[in-house]
Amino acid sequence: MSLDSVLVSAIMSKDVKTEVEEQDIGAILRLMDVNDIGSVVIVKRQDKEQIPVGIITERDIVRTLGRKAGDLKEPSTTFMSKPIISIQSNSSAREAMQLMNSNHIRIVVLDLSGKIVGILTEKDIFREMLKKTGLVDDFTKYG
Repeated sequence: MSLDSVLVSAIMSKDVKTEVEEQDIGAILRLMDVNDIGSVVIVKRQDKEQIPVGIITERDIVRTLGRKAGDLKEPSTTFMSKPIISIQSNSSAREAMQLMNSNHIRIVVLDLSGKIVGILTEKDIFREMLKKTGLVDDFTKYG
């Protein structure tokens, strides 16, 4: 089974939730809860563009609150991981996996012009590996 032939664009999640860097963490938590997601990409508005500047994951929130008592009105920049690490959508899943492994992160996927087009997690790659090995059929067959 080779992940070299699988493009990131084929397995990434395309519905990426973003929020501006000025937003407070309470709003970020609500966005995560309502959408049942584990991360939000933080962007800076520049003219009509949204430039990704960081990402907030559930892990970032727990880590930050574990170090100090927090207030839900604190800005997202207090909690976000930065700089954002990204990969282009035409990269291979293997390249993405290596980048994720060496940085212990989820990856924001950008197109050639730098726009956010998706997000890739370990689960996305794991799902693809299960499909390629036929184990997905076994899971659905035996429930």
